[in-house]
Amino acid sequence: MSWRLHRRYTARELQSAELLNLVVRAYFEPTGAMCGTAYDESSTCRHCGAGARQVSDLILDTRRIPKGKDIAQTLAGEVVVSSRLASVFQMHGLRGAEFRPVLHQGRGKLLPSDWFQLVVTSKPLTLNARTVAGNNPFDFDERNVFRCPAGHTAGLNQISELYVDRASHDGADLWVTDKLFGDRRGELRPEPRLLISPRLRDALQAIRAQGYALEAAHFV
Repeated sequence: MSWRLHRRYTARELQSAELLNLVVRAYFEPTGAMCGTAYDESSTCRHCGAGARQVSDLILDTRRIPKGKDIAQTLAGEVVVSSRLASVFQMHGLRGAEFRPVLHQGRGKLLPSDWFQLVVTSKPLTLNARTVAGNNPFDFDERNVFRCPAGHTAGLNQISELYVDRASHDGADLWVTDKLFGDRRGELRPEPRLLISPRLRDALQAIRAQGYALEAAHFV
């Protein structure tokens, strides 16, 4: 059985949203670890696999990044953005992220690239219990098999729209959720969800950025 959730919104609904879930649609491999990016795995959770800490610049085969996209993600959850998307933050005075170099693995040596790794620096937004997570829309994992007992993950997949506590809002324009979704399976790692402000939405739309979709999210 395969499944995929599709949420459709009118332009008015997305324009009036107080908070939005930025869903990266462009994926690629190999992952950073497969290209030589160093990770410290000493603090990795034995239950869900979360917690590995990146300790080097992100190294990728940048030729594999989908053409024509401004934001993309490896299968391990490493998010990269184009130089024009990174410049949007400075031009508009947006807050909540920094952009680190991405090195290209090419013919035995590392080369600079035109891509940047998106690193969220704002305080994570607290995922509210109204957010539904589960194995799939027909199995909400009532036995908590994929909900980390240490509290790192909310479940295997995001089923509902995102709900976060308003009290955790720090005035930035880009956030991640405090809880992750997924499980460690080979190169796959648990990932947070990305959330953006209306200001960042408008800036992305102004440059017609490619590689993402928007869904409504909610403060509680």
